Amino acid sequence: MTMEESPLCVDWFTDYPDAVLKVGKVTFGEKSRKKMTDCNLRRKQVGNISRAACAFLNSGGGVIKAEVDNKDYNYEEHGIGQDIEKALTELTPSKMSRKYFDFEYMRENNCVLIFVKSWSSDGSSSPRICSLRTGLCQRSLTRTDSMSPTEAVQFLKEKEVSARRKRGEGTGPRAKKALLSDVQQEQNLYISAERFYQRDGLCFGEKLNFTESTHVEFKNFTTKNILKYMKEILPNYISAFANTQGGFLFIGVDDNGTVVGCRNDKVNISELKEVIEHVKGKLPISHFCSSLPGVNLECKMLEVYDKDQNLYGYVCAVRIQPFCCVVFSETPDSWTVKGNEIMRMTANEWTSLMMATDPEISNLCEAFRAELSVSCAPPLTKTVFSNKGLACLRDLQESLFPVNGNGITYKPDNLSKELFSEYPGLEDLMNEQMEELQYSQGLLIFARSWAVAVGLPENQHVVCDALLIAAGKYPTLYTVTEDYSMVGFEYSKHIACTLKKKLVNDGGYTQKVCVIPHLLHLGINRELNNDSHVQVKHPLSYVLLPNDMPDLLHSLVIILLSFRSFLSDMLGCEFFNLLTFKQYEILTMNLHKFKKLFIYGLPGTGKTVVALNIIERIKNVFHCKSDEILYICEYQPLTAIVKRRNICRPVTRVAFLKGNYQSVKHIVIDEAQNFRSEDGDWYSKAQCITQGHGHCEPGVLWIFLDYLQTSHPFPCGLPHPSEQYPQEWLTIGVRNATQIYNTMEQEMQNIVNYPQIDIPFERLRMLLNEAVCGHPLPGVCRVEENLEEEEIATYVVDTCRQYFRSGYSGKDIAILCNTMKEKDRYQCILQPKMRATMRNFKLDACFTTADNVLGHGIVLDSIRRFSGLERNIVFGINPVPVPTQNAISENLKLCVASRANLQLHLLYER
Repeated sequence: MTMEESPLCVDWFTDYPDAVLKVGKVTFGEKSRKKMTDCNLRRKQVGNISRAACAFLNSGGGVIKAEVDNKDYNYEEHGIGQDIEKALTELTPSKMSRKYFDFEYMRENNCVLIFVKSWSSDGSSSPRICSLRTGLCQRSLTRTDSMSPTEAVQFLKEKEVSARRKRGEGTGPRAKKALLSDVQQEQNLYISAERFYQRDGLCFGEKLNFTESTHVEFKNFTTKNILKYMKEILPNYISAFANTQGGFLFIGVDDNGTVVGCRNDKVNISELKEVIEHVKGKLPISHFCSSLPGVNLECKMLEVYDKDQNLYGYVCAVRIQPFCCVVFSETPDSWTVKGNEIMRMTANEWTSLMMATDPEISNLCEAFRAELSVSCAPPLTKTVFSNKGLACLRDLQESLFPVNGNGITYKPDNLSKELFSEYPGLEDLMNEQMEELQYSQGLLIFARSWAVAVGLPENQHVVCDALLIAAGKYPTLYTVTEDYSMVGFEYSKHIACTLKKKLVNDGGYTQKVCVIPHLLHLGINRELNNDSHVQVKHPLSYVLLPNDMPDLLHSLVIILLSFRSFLSDMLGCEFFNLLTFKQYEILTMNLHKFKKLFIYGLPGTGKTVVALNIIERIKNVFHCKSDEILYICEYQPLTAIVKRRNICRPVTRVAFLKGNYQSVKHIVIDEAQNFRSEDGDWYSKAQCITQGHGHCEPGVLWIFLDYLQTSHPFPCGLPHPSEQYPQEWLTIGVRNATQIYNTMEQEMQNIVNYPQIDIPFERLRMLLNEAVCGHPLPGVCRVEENLEEEEIATYVVDTCRQYFRSGYSGKDIAILCNTMKEKDRYQCILQPKMRATMRNFKLDACFTTADNVLGHGIVLDSIRRFSGLERNIVFGINPVPVPTQNAISENLKLCVASRANLQLHLLYER
């Protein structure tokens, strides 16, 4: 800490219920600050305020107290001062100073108070903590740049990933290939610099055969005090080169690459070497690896001779080796409150906080593997996780698209055989195309429509599409049609273009890639259609190499199996974003053939995810507008969420019975077990609509249901289970942590073994025999019984406070009661208690209803209205029915448990 950075003490003896840092006397107001003649004093005042603000941003917030040094100061008239405002603004993410700072002038005490809110990262790329300077440098072409906090975040992530790879903890996707010309040029410059470094004698005025580059820096020494100069410049260059694959610093060479040397009468070699070693020893370093080496630096003094071969001076040559982890030019200028003082963090403390993750996130990372990391993927790519309890990306790829031996394998087996049977001549046509590839290794992946697979409308005149992925060939998309005039090359090209973009942006493929469109005509005159042989030129570097095939197939699996959930998880990305095999099988069923389907799904198996994704496919297969597809569920909150997707017309059952839907062609029904028949025959109406109007062909009617989560004892209006065919089952639990799943499993067994209401128990027993929890995430499930309502309220509020202080927020929590009457009763108790508790701890919490489940408030609603929704943390308050509905007590317990992803609290009144 320099003299300017004098310790700032915390003043605990104030009326404020918070830490207060006194920064001494400060001149406020723009005019007064401009009139200050002592520039050092002005900088010191700004520095003290900045360090105090940084410390509070990193330590939970507080109050900065500054005595006003100028007379006749008026806050409303004079303001704070632009240099102070600028310094505070630059501390905050996206320069949102208003979000973090508030000012108040205390006239009676003649002081300005600056209220500082705790730092909060505004995104995955934002730094975890506040820093005035990072102390990190890097090379950028021929410049040495200081890293901003945001740049430092990415740099640290990359270093950590590199260290993990060296430890053998995972590989992840490969980095993008650098341009060969750039790599070769840098390598040539480095080799030339290395040869120069090995020389013993130089000539004054000689011109070097290499220039400055990412790994080479020239300095023309002109100052009289070389030792001071070296102390000033070396830290930045050592940090920059060590953090950027190493390099050379030549002092005594001008910017044009001419040797000018340092005069031998102005330099003491031993003193200079001591300074270099001293600087190297003082540089802070931080490690992610276990080997813990220090900075590797060599120094040589190259003798420079004049034209008469007399010793003129020296070139100081410093070689900095690349460093495994992180080298700082100085300790990061980042502060925290410790005891009664604010302290500058050490480099290791700073690095640890910058890379810190919430403990719960660490637990998730132990249960899930990152199949695609944004740290080494294209800019638009999002992180993809797979479930360690389910098939990993490699397993999924090898099951869906295995590459075995030589020749081209047709996949999927069943679909290719089905297509060859439906369309005589198709197999011969494709065999002709593959004839020249009999010794290549690869796949021909069939789809009834690759357009639908990548989110585009299907062309009804297309027989099929087939994607060729083979070593030594460009990836090629064959579009086969019986009516060449109704398809056109543009259609195939659009699919190929979209597929290529998705492979990169969604699938994270990092190598060069293209998809060549090829239109084929299935018929006797196909050879006359010259348009089918349109030549699309790409460089040879785009030809798929054998080693690149696994990565490309992994990317293909990601774009086929990934989905967007309508709820976000605590990681800030999709929690489960790879479909299970069964979900994928259901979604890729032939909608022309399976227009009616019953999907039985156990709790937490992703029924709503599949329902919303099938709507997307219906739109593209049948060229539908959003208002031609109905999504029907029982309760309003779920329709409100689906409405945001803008993919269909979401309605409740009651609204459906009252409405007139002349334009509707297709219907998807969710949570059908909770429908009721006393208001009308909803099932017959849905059947009538989807059977077609006049000459129209029948539409899709898919019904998703889970009898185990039936929330009432009344008839639901579904046909008898014996008439519910065809049907598919979803039995792999993907939403709930294992402890919650175990509770659910017990409730499911109770429902099936001790039936209370009229549901198909034998069929449900068969589903339970196949049921598994698809991951090892432990989670929490707590049951508290015999509580008074006041004890329940206190438990909920105190537990919520703990969650808030651990990094959760209102959007993670739902409090569910048995009925709306119970919900109203507990809201009267919880609301004032929650408000008072959160205010005492400077936390913010508000209640909302299930209709606003995507908002930031704590949901407080009934179990039934939360049907189909989810949150990370769920409190179930007295989840037992009124005495007249005891028959569904186990069902309601199961309903509330299935809504929780990570933490479940079941609370029962005495």
